[in-house]
Amino acid sequence: MHCALIRFLGIPFAFLITISIIAKGPIKKLKVTSFNSYFLYDEIGDSHKFPKDRKHRTEEDFSKIKKIILHNHPDVIGFQEIENETALHHIIINEYDCKATVTPGYSQELGLCWKKELGSPIIRELEQLSLRPGLRKGLLAEFNFDGKKVSVIVVHLKAGHSPKDKKERKEQILALKEILPSLGKFVLLGDFNEVLERRVDLWKILQRNLKLKIANYKQKSDCWQHNDGFIDYLITNMEWQQGSFVQTKFETDDGNFDGNPSAEKGLSDHCPVSADLLLER
Repeated sequence: MHCALIRFLGIPFAFLITISIIAKGPIKKLKVTSFNSYFLYDEIGDSHKFPKDRKHRTEEDFSKIKKIILHNHPDVIGFQEIENETALHHIIINEYDCKATVTPGYSQELGLCWKKELGSPIIRELEQLSLRPGLRKGLLAEFNFDGKKVSVIVVHLKAGHSPKDKKERKEQILALKEILPSLGKFVLLGDFNEVLERRVDLWKILQRNLKLKIANYKQKSDCWQHNDGFIDYLITNMEWQQGSFVQTKFETDDGNFDGNPSAEKGLSDHCPVSADLLLER
């Protein structure tokens, strides 16, 4: 009877082990998200800091941003325009680890959050993109999935429409051109401040012979005032799952980020963009 009981108890135990092995099997795809959070402050001790006209965030604002960011349960999230790593914890949950760039003085930092189950990536800042003080660095994370290295690069290129702005943006693209070939498999995400479909010259610089694919290529943006085309992109030299791209809009998105309705004020003038990156083909 004792042996029979052991055999009986062993059945569910073996079943649990099998389920555990299945659950920890090879990772076949990642849901990747990029979001410009419109300079997300943590609102701690910042009342007299520059910029004084920034959007003050309430706990309700943080809750709305968190809801839209986590809507489709992304595995990896790249952020632009955050104050620091602490600010990210207002819009993320304990399931994720996060890292941010650090720049002395006033700055708009980049951040990256990833599900803890993905392990601990090697992270470094890409100083090459900060061609002068005031231009943002890049953030690079190298993950290891079943012995295969996959790099995630977060960027936020120079904003503005002046000849100088465009020149500096092109110089940052040229810097990326030198960085990308050495990374192996990668996904590049962030705010490029250009509608790349219209800037074939910049796309050719970035593309080289890397066979890059844009998740939102030929997709239509209807987010706030960015409905004339995407400036937030998800780019890889791997493959995107066909039909997986989505842009998630805030409920209050009426096509104009003008403070009317007032509920817009604590949110962002960008919408998260997401797609499934295939790790196996």
